[in-house]
Amino acid sequence: MTMEIKLNEEGATTVVSLVGRLDTTTAPQLEECSNELNAKGVTSIAVNMAECDFVSSAGLRVIVAMQKRAVSTGGSLEFRNVQPEVMDVFDMTGFSKILTFA
Repeated sequence: MTMEIKLNEEGATTVVSLVGRLDTTTAPQLEECSNELNAKGVTSIAVNMAECDFVSSAGLRVIVAMQKRAVSTGGSLEFRNVQPEVMDVFDMTGFSKILTFA
């Protein structure tokens, strides 16, 4: 299964909208997108998860890497419109304590 990533600019923030499942197969797409944004100097990222209803451990690994990068560069990373199923995963793994939600 594939995941679509849509990029949108909202002022100084780049909105990364995920459409589909963030799993072992699709996590590399988000990692590549994150690396490309970092290479362009983007420091403010909002991840819109309105159309993402599943996150696997591979997806969580990419999210942790994105969070670490945001902290180390003085940037920001926030998650928007997180679906209940995904929020349950964030809660169970403790991610809800380290991530920012809007």
